[in-house]
Amino acid sequence: MLRSSLARLLCPRRRTLQKLFSAFPDGWPGIGLILLRLAVALSATIEGLSALARSGDPAIAWWAGVLSAMVALALLLGFLTPIAGTMAAMGCIAMGGWLLLHGGAGMHSSAIEAFELAAMSIALVFLGPGAYSIDARLFGRREIIIPEGHRSSH
Repeated sequence: MLRSSLARLLCPRRRTLQKLFSAFPDGWPGIGLILLRLAVALSATIEGLSALARSGDPAIAWWAGVLSAMVALALLLGFLTPIAGTMAAMGCIAMGGWLLLHGGAGMHSSAIEAFELAAMSIALVFLGPGAYSIDARLFGRREIIIPEGHRSSH
């Protein structure tokens, strides 16, 4: 008793390691996350295509289109969802800010849509991809089976 109290004083409890993925819920919450990933992926694709149509520089437009397509595909499949969601949120915030500063009066609704998409992307980052994703297959729960064995009496 005294020994454990002394150990707690000398070695304070370490903080738990933050994981890249919080949880992989299945069932109805997992289906809800699929729908959220689908909505963000489709919206990111549409926003990326509209940005391509508005852009005057073909090189920037091409890179923006390729990047938005890769992020949308990663979100749709649930592959590296926290990273893809963060990239989608940053892109949407940048696009929304650009539309507010440089767009005309009719662009404010597009800016609001971009900020809403950023909020949905951030929600995906916080919630995780769900059980029905590539991330769940690669990084999900693992079952460790310890075989029953004969213990030595030493």
